[in-house]
This record gives sequence, C-alpha cells and structure tokens, in this order.
Amino acid sequence: MSFIDNIYKQQFKRNNALILKDNSSISYKNLIHEIENFSANIKDRSLIFLQCQNNFEAIVGYLGSIKSNCVVSLLDENIDIDSFTKLVEEYYPDYIFFDKKNLKGLENFSTIYTFGSYFLLKIKNQKKKILNDQLSLLISTSGSTGSSKLVRQSLSNINNNTESIVNYLKILETDITITTLPMSYVYGLSIINTHLSQGATVVLNNESVTRKEFWNNLQKNKVTNFGGVPYIYSILEKIDFKNFDLKHLKYTTQAGGKIHKHTAQNIIKKFDSINTKLYLMYGAAEATARMSYLPWENIDKIESIGKPIPGGEFELKDLNNKTILDPNIHGNLIYKGKNVCMGYAKNFEDLSKGDENNGRLETGDIAYKDKDNFYYLVGRKDRYIKIYGMRINLQELENIVSNFGFENICIQNKENTIEVYIKGKFDLNKLKINLANKTRIHPSVFVFESVKEFSLNKNLKFSYNQKLAKQ
Repeated sequence: MSFIDNIYKQQFKRNNALILKDNSSISYKNLIHEIENFSANIKDRSLIFLQCQNNFEAIVGYLGSIKSNCVVSLLDENIDIDSFTKLVEEYYPDYIFFDKKNLKGLENFSTIYTFGSYFLLKIKNQKKKILNDQLSLLISTSGSTGSSKLVRQSLSNINNNTESIVNYLKILETDITITTLPMSYVYGLSIINTHLSQGATVVLNNESVTRKEFWNNLQKNKVTNFGGVPYIYSILEKIDFKNFDLKHLKYTTQAGGKIHKHTAQNIIKKFDSINTKLYLMYGAAEATARMSYLPWENIDKIESIGKPIPGGEFELKDLNNKTILDPNIHGNLIYKGKNVCMGYAKNFEDLSKGDENNGRLETGDIAYKDKDNFYYLVGRKDRYIKIYGMRINLQELENIVSNFGFENICIQNKENTIEVYIKGKFDLNKLKINLANKTRIHPSVFVFESVKEFSLNKNLKFSYNQKLAKQ
C-alpha cells in the first residue's frame, strides 16, 4: 500500500494531521479535502514544479501531485529567479505551484487555481514530454543550489523507505513531530512522509532551534520527536534543557553528515536527564532518504553509522572491485535496496529514462565494518589528496582537529598545502605542533585561518563551494 493511501485511512480522519503557524489544526479529513481540491485542477501524469515551504499549501501541493500520479519537482523556497528560470527552460513543467510573491517572468503560464498564498499556474503552450511510468519525484541532492541535476525517485522508492523508517523508529499514530528542515530536502521530506503515513501529527515550523518560539511550540504541542543535521546539534549542545518541559520528547534523529563525536556525547549526556534517545543515521537523496541507523542499544558505538535499514544491505569493495569480507579493512561502500533511486535527470528528455541503478548505489564513501558488522565512514573518495606524494584523507584530518576541540574545515587550494579553517580562536603554534605530531605531516603544509561562522547550504549543511566563495 502506498504511503498516500495510508493518509486516506478512515481511522485517521479525526486525527490532527498538521498544526499550522497560527496554532490552528488541520485534521486528516480536512487535509484529504484539500488534496482532492488540488488534484481536481491538474491532469494525471503531468510535471509539476512545487515551491516548498513548511506550510499547508506546500503539503497539499505535494500530496495532491502524488495522489494524481504526477511527477513533482520539489524546489527550495529561496531559489533565485535565474536558477528557477533555468529549470523551467530545461524541464518545461506543465504546472507551477508557487507562493504568489515569488511568481515572476512567467508569461507562458496562466493562473487556474489559488489556495492560501499559493497560485497554481498552467503552461499555455505545453511541450510534449515522455514521463517514465515509475517516475514520481524529482529532488535535488543535499548540496545542490539551483542545479538542473535532479534525483529521479519512483513512488516505490518513497513507499519502501517510508515503511522501513517507520519500522525501525516505531513511529505511531500518537506521535507528534515538528519540522526543523526544509521540505525540499530528502531528510525533511522523509519526516513528513513517515508521520503522515501513520496518522501522526506534523507541527509546521519555520523557526530555528535558537528561537524561543521553537521551544514554546515544541512544548505546547507535546512534540515527541524531531530531526536535525550536525549544525542543529551543535546548537542544541549549548542550550540548557532545564529551561523547558521536554517530558514528551521520546527521541531525536540525526543525519545529513557526520556529527562530531564530542557533540554526540554531550547531547546523549543531556538527553539522559530527560529520558530522550538519539538515533544516528546515514542517508542520501539517491537512496530516497535513509540507508542505515545506529540502534539506541548500540549507542556505545557512537562513531558508527550503524547497520543497514530493514530491507537494505551494505557491501564493501576493494580497489580491484572484490568484496571485502573481513572486519577493519577500508573499501568503497555500496548500498543495495529498493529505496535506491532510478538515476539522475538534467532536463526533460531524461524524464523518460527507466531505472538505471537497479537497486544498487555506489555511495562514494570509504568505510569499514567492525567484527559485529557495524559500519564506520572513513571519508569521501573525492576528498583524498596527495601532499608530497603522501595520500591524505581530508575528512580524517577534520576529525583529528575536531578531537582537539575545534570545529573546522580542511581544504586544498594549492599544491602541497592544506588550508585549515577553524571556528573561533585557537593557539596557532600549539595546534600546528599537535596536528603535525598526530599526522606525521610537516607543520609547513598547514595554513590556519580563524572564521566566525561556516557557510551553510539550504539544508543547514556545510557547503565547501560557498565557504571558498565567501573567504
């Protein structure tokens, strides 16, 4: 059964599906009513561009598109006009569902329906497109900002990953979550999918966890769980939970990059006092959302990405593409599962393509497994460099500096030089010596610079390209 069919279950109709910004509630019955209204205005198997905000309108547009068997492309609410125009020119959407204040330069479209602050526009001169029968969702990879390269997901991908996440997190009809991430980000979307599929409640929030309004909202609505990327946990690490009533908070989840070990340890220590669990997870847009998780009972393996989600499996390959069976040997991490996406699209012609991955994803990560078959990431294949002939893993270097107590980013811009950007103040000579002793790399290789903040992309994840552009 599709996750969208679950939303229509009779037993959920009186439940609160959504809590809006003004604290009003939307029942499943009312949500279904608006989904049907939206669907009545679009043609089945159309391509729809949806501007994503954590609001009622975007939720209805997304679910209405899925219900009508359309292909929906989820676009960041802050996409700039040039990037948006480029996407329109590359994909020729049949419909656009956008906040009216962001509709510009769309002479080839006419308004056919309004809902709240959103307008549904239909193209005047439709371009013939072939949409693969399995295709359902187009979404950017987590680091993309306006790129025309989108991940192609099938409804089967979404259903499979939704069911798997629901099973291992044991999401119930009585659960209440709150949005902390963009809906256009696979992690944020998966939280919405999993909870609505179970008749649970989603509190639609756009406030940062640094804002008092967020915590008031969380307390008032008796939120049971929420998700966050490492940046959000670096903020939570500094917040005094004693100021809030969090007795209903059962657990939080973390994905979207490797969390610093000391941050995770500090969060777990703080969570112990309020009887809350932390689930560490690993995923990618290409895997619809999640690939693995670390069970709470194994939280002592805090640096591990855990084990594959139900229905998935990992495989490690050496440089000769042979399977690695023994523990503690580094190899290329391969994921297999029904949630692996169909492939990528760069323009409307790619929308006719079938499943190019066949359930197999080369993650691009280097990893190893321990004797208990828990997996650990070592770094990205594309983050290995050579310094004076030595092969160096920049991710591993960042972990070393992090263990010294500093948030940092390591980048190579010049030959035989590693630039280390550190948040806040530090003792230059001491850090140089400690890093050289730990890595056996000559201190002259390192160039250190202090920064106030790191640039983040739309999903609150660090963007190396943005960082370089803003130095």
